[in-house]
Amino acid sequence: MRADAQRSQRRLLDAAIELILEIGGEPARDAVAQRAGVGIGTLYRHFPDRQTLLHAVVLDVLNRTIDAGNDALTESANGGEALRRYMHATIDTGLGVVNVVHALLDTPDWPDQRAAARDMLNRLIHSARRDGAIDDGVTATNVALATIRFCRPLAIGLNPADERAIAHQQLNCYLDGLMTR
Repeated sequence: MRADAQRSQRRLLDAAIELILEIGGEPARDAVAQRAGVGIGTLYRHFPDRQTLLHAVVLDVLNRTIDAGNDALTESANGGEALRRYMHATIDTGLGVVNVVHALLDTPDWPDQRAAARDMLNRLIHSARRDGAIDDGVTATNVALATIRFCRPLAIGLNPADERAIAHQQLNCYLDGLMTR
């Protein structure tokens, strides 16, 4: 794909993610194109139908979230810091869109991403346990479900920046409690 086409595709995915989180549902395709600063024809060239766009959005968010977790594992000083860094990254990458659009997808299954996420989460949990940040009762499932809860839009009309700030603040409270011994 040409560099300009890659930039357009990235802008379209980012615009779709922003709009899904803002409205709490599927955005109009012309709104996605307008937010991305491209014409509707560009959107249709990249994503010829609704399912293609929604699947691309979910895969993009899942892949970026998995990458953020792997980065947290390699770049953090300890397991507790890696877990905290990963969970905050999920808010910023827009993981909440997966929950919002899941019911709209014809085939909501991504086995490669599920396996990669499971592996990454298990390594995060192992690292945090090894370093004494969490106890044995905390599981990857606990972390995954809590992460999804913090990433969901609140649906009370907050602007996106305020919503993310509140999610980060509440996540810090949760993590401070989780990591207190």
